[in-house]
Amino acid sequence: MLPLILAVGIFLVWPIVEAVRLSFVRYNPLRPDEQPFAGLDNYLFVLDDPLFWESFYQAVVWTGWSTVLQAVLGVGLALLLQQPLRGMNAFRGMLLFPYIVPTVVIALNWRWLFNSEIGIVNHLLLSAGIIHDKIAWLSTPNMAMASAILLNVWKYTPFVIIVVLARLQTIPTELYDAAKVDGAGAFRRFRDITLPQLAEVLAVVIVFRTIWTFNKFEEIYLLTRGGPGTSTYNLALYAFDQSIANLRMGVGAAAGVIMLILLLIGAVFYIRVSGFGREEKAA
Repeated sequence: MLPLILAVGIFLVWPIVEAVRLSFVRYNPLRPDEQPFAGLDNYLFVLDDPLFWESFYQAVVWTGWSTVLQAVLGVGLALLLQQPLRGMNAFRGMLLFPYIVPTVVIALNWRWLFNSEIGIVNHLLLSAGIIHDKIAWLSTPNMAMASAILLNVWKYTPFVIIVVLARLQTIPTELYDAAKVDGAGAFRRFRDITLPQLAEVLAVVIVFRTIWTFNKFEEIYLLTRGGPGTSTYNLALYAFDQSIANLRMGVGAAAGVIMLILLLIGAVFYIRVSGFGREEKAA
């Protein structure tokens, strides 16, 4: 167990402890020897900053829509991939492609696809007659957020598909056969058999995807840099700018600790509401 304990201590526990420590001091990386104790000043600065609350709102929008769309699309595509059709194994392998491509490659390609002047998205929509004027996808606040959400959904829905598909393959077929004998249609079988069987898996998937998306930095930074204005500026970008651009490492660490607390509270609340683990306790 010693190698695992050392790895967890070095790469997980120590960074968290160091972030908490930095949040209580004034630390400028240009003057590393000067770290006076600041008490709660960094936290008060963050909570009193209007930009923090604006970035918090953007983070909630970004995380909420991304997680919901990934869950819905992931379950739907997993149900399709469960069907015994020719070539389905090859299609399952192709779905992993977005998940394994580096984020920087996806973001740079996404910027080209959604370019208002030469992007292929506008070209296809204009050719199909769906729109009549070019859309400024990355320079209009609502469209920029929608583009960032679509990127996140496209890249990480395969993770949801893999997990849900693995659970679908363990559901006994006898349950569906009995339901068909009783006259249950496809919707009833999905509602009364599939969803209850997927409940615990979906609870875990949603918690993980919420945590990962809420903390996401590179996708928005590479795609929009938080713009236009602050329309896609989330808490991860706020912590980065405070730490790196403004050289306020203590303020950035305080923002990170607040994010940690918010995610912890949200995860515990969701797990309690969803009833995850209730069956095991009852058993």
